[in-house]
Amino acid sequence: MSLSMAQKTATIKEFKENMRRLGLTVDQVGDAFDVSGHTIQKIIDLKSGRLEYPWIIRGYLIDRAREQDVELVPFTALRGDPHDYWFLDDAVLDAKTVR
Repeated sequence: MSLSMAQKTATIKEFKENMRRLGLTVDQVGDAFDVSGHTIQKIIDLKSGRLEYPWIIRGYLIDRAREQDVELVPFTALRGDPHDYWFLDDAVLDAKTVR
């Protein structure tokens, strides 16, 4: 499945706004996953080549928001439980790692 151009644009904006609300840079998120900030930037720009990676970063941001009691902008295209989407690999999602 792929997102429309409007959904991609909205998702990228939502990632950036939510990271801003949490006070996180791509380098800080990269440190949490032991990857470069460049890798995280590719993921939040939806250019990683793995559909699961944006979902993993989304989950990380949601967890951080709960810890910090920060309200996030809702993700409009990345919503619900990613395990409910047949085209996503549950093993990749459950590993909670990105490359």
